[in-house]
Amino acid sequence: MEFKTLKNTSVEELLSVFNLSFSDYIVPFHLTKEVLISKINSEKIDLNLSVGAFESGQLVGFILNAEKTEDPHRIIYNAGTGVVPESRGKGLVRKMYDFILPILKDRKVDTLILEVIDGNKPAIRAYENLGFTVVRRLLCFNGNINVQQTDSDIVIKELEEVQWENLRAFWDIEPSWQGSVFVLEDMRKDCIVLGAYKDGKLAGYAFYNPVAKKIYQIAVDKDHRRQGIATRLFEAIKEKNNGETVSLNNVDEVSESTFHFLSERIGLKNWVSQFEMKRII
Repeated sequence: MEFKTLKNTSVEELLSVFNLSFSDYIVPFHLTKEVLISKINSEKIDLNLSVGAFESGQLVGFILNAEKTEDPHRIIYNAGTGVVPESRGKGLVRKMYDFILPILKDRKVDTLILEVIDGNKPAIRAYENLGFTVVRRLLCFNGNINVQQTDSDIVIKELEEVQWENLRAFWDIEPSWQGSVFVLEDMRKDCIVLGAYKDGKLAGYAFYNPVAKKIYQIAVDKDHRRQGIATRLFEAIKEKNNGETVSLNNVDEVSESTFHFLSERIGLKNWVSQFEMKRII
């Protein structure tokens, strides 16, 4: 068994192993080449910092890593780990981390983060054995938006410019990696940012990808909550996508009001949940 970075691995080989690795996953899914390329680009995956396990020259396992600097920290995000079924039980995930950690330490990386489905007990135990600890639980929602016409005094406009320093003031909770400013800045061209205005003032916004049908961020100004702002934004998204299914992932479970709003007011279903895990190195 040989371990090396994925810098010389083709997208086609990675795609084949990715799909085989997740074919019997707790939530099975299958990627196309285009979707995998989009994932690599949007999540800032760096194949030079990602690692593969190779048996007789063939890729049988991988860890896809992305990196960002957030003063004073340098963070690595595990955007996907997989091992083909016939190569499991050989400790390959630990061995891949053993290979890549010295490289990451040389880059002054000090934090590793990842997400794992909360029902995947073997994976959770494996990551705990590698020194990761659970830092929060994230809820994933999907479904059809089920809202009726709301307050007409709330005006929806597409934002041409995204001024993050202003939008951050609406947050109560830091977004996970996929909804972070670091990731969304480069996705701006593929997304619609809707602003909700009350009495001429921006009171809320939603960051929505109409092709992927994903809502990456939605937030309301603290002084305008419980005034129908978020409901109006969801209504606008429903109009944009003709009522098709949407997803909103990685909502921090500490916000019980958000859970009830999404499930009871908007009609979305919490179909799966994940643990965000972290390791300091």
